[in-house]
Amino acid sequence: MADLIKRLWTAIVLVPILVVALFVDRSPWSILALSVLFGGLALDEYLRMALRPPKTPEPQVVSPPGPESIVPSELGLRAVIGLIGAAVVALPMVYGAGRVLPPLLMGSVIAIALVLLSRKHALEQAGRHMSVCLAALLYVPLMASVWPQIKHHFGPGWLFVTLAIAFLSDTGAYAFGRLWGKHKLYPAVSPGKTWEGSLGGIVGANVATLGFGSAFLLPELAVGHAIVLGVVGSLAGQVGDLFESMLKRSHGVKDSGNLLPGHGGMLDRVDALLFVGPVVYYFAANVVFAGRC
Repeated sequence: MADLIKRLWTAIVLVPILVVALFVDRSPWSILALSVLFGGLALDEYLRMALRPPKTPEPQVVSPPGPESIVPSELGLRAVIGLIGAAVVALPMVYGAGRVLPPLLMGSVIAIALVLLSRKHALEQAGRHMSVCLAALLYVPLMASVWPQIKHHFGPGWLFVTLAIAFLSDTGAYAFGRLWGKHKLYPAVSPGKTWEGSLGGIVGANVATLGFGSAFLLPELAVGHAIVLGVVGSLAGQVGDLFESMLKRSHGVKDSGNLLPGHGGMLDRVDALLFVGPVVYYFAANVVFAGRC
């Protein structure tokens, strides 16, 4: 019950902010600011997990990584990657992804290389840190960069449906798993998830695409397209959820952080959304609005 109350308070704070950013502010700038903020927090949580020295022999599930769990010298590296990550989220919407992303990502490699070369005290970890930093930029900011672009190119209703796919898929999976879950989906990574829950996730996502989408906010989204988007979006979100669970297990933590009471960290909250966003963006661009954008 205490955990449920924490979740409700978190929702009471966050939902009005999202509603204002989506529908009150008709421009994409408030969503861009939130994307930079949320993406930056999720990125830093991943870095706190992944930059910790490897554990041996078998990782144990421990408390979420906090600032005290990182060697102080890693704070500068996290700050540099955080600034690059903010640019990866923001600049594609401002200048266009096709124009800015290739030089930005190539410049990121050069910047990270320079930073690692300057850290003479950590040369023995340079190879691992390079891998962690590059993976972090691709995993969080690059995937999050489509969130503001969805609203900018297709309208607030499309971003609302994107959020609804991620969250209703998670809700449907939880409900179906609790009621009928018997067959484990991937116990080595997430023992609680079941095939029945996965089916419930697809049902929940179709409630989002058909109920909020075709029937209400997105008249341009045909029913057949809505069903396909619901299925593919839900599956992508479930992969994102499992992927983050695998990363946490490999780094020996239960939650990515403790920023959101009742939810864990920001990365725990947006793990599915990181994978759903690109699916919705490219489905809308190449199927629904093909030839029009």
